[in-house]
Amino acid sequence: MRRHDTARARRAPRGWDRLATGWTGPSLLALGALGAVALTNLLDFGAYDMRYAILNANSSASWSHGVVAGALALGAIVCLLGAVRLARRRLAWVLAAAILALFFADEVSGLHAHIDALSSADAVGYGKLLYAPILIGLVVCLARLQIGAAHARTLWAGAALLLASYAIHVLNPHDIARHLGWSADSWPFEITVALKEGFELAGMLVMLAALAGAAFARGAGIERRGRSGARRLMEGEAT
Repeated sequence: MRRHDTARARRAPRGWDRLATGWTGPSLLALGALGAVALTNLLDFGAYDMRYAILNANSSASWSHGVVAGALALGAIVCLLGAVRLARRRLAWVLAAAILALFFADEVSGLHAHIDALSSADAVGYGKLLYAPILIGLVVCLARLQIGAAHARTLWAGAALLLASYAIHVLNPHDIARHLGWSADSWPFEITVALKEGFELAGMLVMLAALAGAAFARGAGIERRGRSGARRLMEGEAT
C-alpha cells in the first residue's frame, strides 16, 4: 500500500504543474486573467467614466500592465534557471531570458509609449510591427527548448493568446472602431481594449506557467547531474 502511495505521489503534479499541464489549469488561468481585465476595464468605463487609471486596461498605469511586467521579469528569471538545469538547450533558454528581459524593460520604460505614438500616426498600427522580429526570435527560442509534450501544449497555447493580443495591437482598437463605425466612447470599443490587454495578460501567465513547469520538472536536473557525475568519474580514472 505504501509503495502505491509513493508512486501516486511521484505522479501527482506539483503546484506549478497544475497550471502548466492538461486543460483545466491553463484554461482557468487564462479565463481568470481575461475576465479580470474585462471586468475592471468595463467597470471603469460603465461606472466611473474612465476616471481610475489603475482600472483602465488601455492605461500604462493599469494593474494589468503591472502584472504583465512582473510576469516578464519572472519569465526571464525562470529561463535563466532553466539554462542552469537543462544544459543541453542552454543557449535557447538564455536567449529566451534575454528577450523576455527586453520586453520587461520596454514595459516599464517609456519606449512602448513612443511606439504607440508612431502607430497612432499610421492608418494601421505599423509601429507595432517593430516588435515582429523580436517576437519571431522568441518563438524560435521556445521551439528549440524541446520541453515535454504536456508543457509544450500549454506553452504554445500561451503564445497563441499573445499572438491574438499582438494582432489587435497592430490593427489598433481606434482604427477597428473607426472602420466598424463605433465611437471611441462605446462599449464595443472598450470590449476590444479589454480583449487586447486580456489576451496579453492571459498569454503571458499561461506561458510563464509552462516555462516554470518545464524548467523545474522532475528529472530536469538529471542531465546536469549526470554530466557532473561522468566528469568526476573520468577524473577519478585519470588519477
